[in-house]
Amino acid sequence: MILNSIELLSYRNYSHLILSFDPNINIFIGPNGAGKTNLLEAIYLLSSGELKRGRKDTEAISWNEPFTWIRGEVSYEDGRVLKLVTQVKDDGEKAFSVNGKITPLKRYLGSFYTISIFDNDYEIVTGSPDKRRAFLDEFVINIDPEYYFILNRYKDILIRRNRLLRTKNFDRRLLDSLTELLIELGEKIIIGRHRTISTYNRYLKREGERFGIDVKIEASYITEDIEESLKIYKERFNSSRAKEEVIGITLVGPHRDDILIKINNKDSRSFASNGEVQVILFLLKIAQLELIRELKGYKPVLLIDEFLNRLDERNIKTILSAIEEKSPQLFVSMISKKEIGVHGTIFSIDRGDVIDEESF
Repeated sequence: MILNSIELLSYRNYSHLILSFDPNINIFIGPNGAGKTNLLEAIYLLSSGELKRGRKDTEAISWNEPFTWIRGEVSYEDGRVLKLVTQVKDDGEKAFSVNGKITPLKRYLGSFYTISIFDNDYEIVTGSPDKRRAFLDEFVINIDPEYYFILNRYKDILIRRNRLLRTKNFDRRLLDSLTELLIELGEKIIIGRHRTISTYNRYLKREGERFGIDVKIEASYITEDIEESLKIYKERFNSSRAKEEVIGITLVGPHRDDILIKINNKDSRSFASNGEVQVILFLLKIAQLELIRELKGYKPVLLIDEFLNRLDERNIKTILSAIEEKSPQLFVSMISKKEIGVHGTIFSIDRGDVIDEESF
């Protein structure tokens, strides 16, 4: 899968930009605040329909503009070419199109796959459980876009149920109805996570061998036996209901799942060094790339935001060797010029504009 070109209109600090890309390596260089990360994020938004940074998608819109859109042309290994558009309006409404046809998000997802490493992704390894839940769920969505809607439906029902639990003299029949629906959706989420973790860990083990470490993912509700996992979930949910009515919040479910990332069978939050955290993050992402390639039949595009600047020379060499072996189209940002790989293009960026292009 190759991103051939992109066009931005009123996107963060870019008023208007049109770029064509190298099918191999694309390097964005420039000072802090120039717009390197914004450009990478625009590619991510075109892929996922979601903003990588910020609380609201409207933060992507340039100041005092009514909307932003991103256009991209993507080509597949089988010769197909898709023209994609993602638009965000200042009222928060989003619209998507594929080859000129308005497309609902459900069908748009999966048109263009990216695997990304951004600055705040370190929190996947070192941060709170909600960061790892979001990370895992995003990957499940990459594999099965339908999961996106199951997850959002679960969140909506969870909000309604919690609101009802905090209401005096609540309607018990409504509570039972919401509870039944929440459990049903929760089971689907657990099944989705179970399937993904089981497959993911096999790829993590394989990719970890080049670094001499063993990385795996575990979840508090999930055992190797999915039926046993669902049984545990229902038992915990039912045993907590009386307490929930007292404190007014749903205590059990996928929204409280503690996702662990282990290195050599130990919790990475406590036992991984700074260098190992960087390696773990790369392994999590490169294993995703390989898994999607084998499941879907094409390579996702790889986005890396200044990640290489933080690595020692040995890990840089190993990581670049892994990337070269996988040979995805690569987009990487750096503060200063540094050629990586055999050939590609370096884009010099400053103040929301590309001021120079150089092939190598």
